[in-house]
Amino acid sequence: MPEKFEFFLDNFSPSSPDAKDIFKYALKRGTNKHKLCMLRMGFSTSKDFRRFLILPSYNEKGELNYYVSRNIDVDTSCGYKYKNATVPKKHIIFNEINIDWDIPLTIVEGPLDLLKTNDNATCLLGSSLTEDMLLFKKIVQNKTNIKLALDSDAYSKSIKIAKTLSAYDVKVDILDTRGPSDIGDMSRDHFSKIYNESKNYTEEDSLLSKIRML
Repeated sequence: MPEKFEFFLDNFSPSSPDAKDIFKYALKRGTNKHKLCMLRMGFSTSKDFRRFLILPSYNEKGELNYYVSRNIDVDTSCGYKYKNATVPKKHIIFNEINIDWDIPLTIVEGPLDLLKTNDNATCLLGSSLTEDMLLFKKIVQNKTNIKLALDSDAYSKSIKIAKTLSAYDVKVDILDTRGPSDIGDMSRDHFSKIYNESKNYTEEDSLLSKIRML
């Protein structure tokens, strides 16, 4: 974990002006007290993570296995937009501690997208899910039904993921994320709507995806 890390749940009224701005940014992105608890968001007063919102990840045993940090300023020319743990992502299931493998699991691209989802959710830390990734193996092992919610510009990747999982007899529903907003910019109500309207992946979807690409 970054040095001098603090959970917002332990410190709702930080004295640092930067920490207050980070908290305001989290609220602006759509978080609430429940999500602060689920995602264990926080901040660091160290120089290297000044003005970064930090989202840690814990494995099924409650052990820290990753973290993502996001610069809250629009102008990030002075540094990086993201600073993440240097761990191979294919070995990480983001916040597996929150996952119930026996009920449908929502999968989004990034940690901040989780602010808009239901609670039984995780993220890819990208837009791909391949057979060598721990998340893929756990899904297949548990035959967990999947609700796939990638951003609209990753539709072809959604189809590829759904097709690969289906080959292992995993049921995949794809959310219709088409529109001007990415998952992270949607309202929680809108996400709930497209979640409830999601449709099961079929081979026809794969064919339609190829036609779109042509």
